[in-house]
Formats: sequence, structure tokens, C-alpha cells
Amino acid sequence: MKRVWMALAAGLVFAVSAQSVFAGAPLKGIDVKLGKNPGGGCAARNSDEGGNVNFGVWPKGKYTVTLSAANAHSSTPGKLHVEISGAVEGRITHVLSAASADKLAPIEFTSDGKTALVVKVSDGAGEVVDWARVKSHSNINNN
Repeated sequence: MKRVWMALAAGLVFAVSAQSVFAGAPLKGIDVKLGKNPGGGCAARNSDEGGNVNFGVWPKGKYTVTLSAANAHSSTPGKLHVEISGAVEGRITHVLSAASADKLAPIEFTSDGKTALVVKVSDGAGEVVDWARVKSHSNINNN
């Protein structure tokens, strides 16, 4: 019985830590912009050494996040793994092509007005780029 509990505990630890392992290395210097929908820009920040941007608590409403990897402090990644927490919809995750990130439509979400909006950006190593999103949300003609 003790072995069953130990195996269960080990599996739980793996499951909890797997998300950060599969997300890839954090990216410093990614430009992350928070916008109000409708309206315009609210705030712009660069990701820190942990790949995080904490926008704090914003009033209830619809917002957007746009990204640009042009100023990344490490070699330009091929992919961006983006996680937005603090949205009414729950944790929002996208894997995007870094080269196309600044050409994509903003990621839309709703703030509950109580929870801090935090964006985490990593290199998406080992993840498949969501090419359907890249193609369907691109501003480039003739995709």
C-alpha cells in the first residue's frame, strides 16, 4: 500500500512540474503590449529574466495582448509559448511562430477586475507551432 501512495505522489509531482518543463526556456526582452478592446493601448512592458510580464489588476473588461520578439535578449527563438493568467476564460496558452508574432492578430481575453494579468513567454522548445492560428490570424495577404 505504501508503494502505491509513493507512486501516486511521484506521478502528481511529475504532472505539476511538467507544465513548466514543456513550456521551454523563459525569454527575456519580449515586447508585450496590453490593449483595451475597444479603445487602444493600456500598457507595454518587456518580459523579465523569467519571461514574465505582470500587468497587475485591471478593471473588468475585454483586453488584448500583442507580442514582438524583435528585442529578445537571447537568440531569436523559432517559437513563442505564451501563457496568460488572470483571465476569466482561465489560463490561455498559445504557441506561435516568433517570426510572425508581430504580424498576428492580438490574443483576446476578459479580465475579471480582481486578478492580476500575468503573461509568461518562453521559447516553446519541443512544441508544435499552431500554424492554423498563425495563418488565420496573420495580417499578411495571400496566406
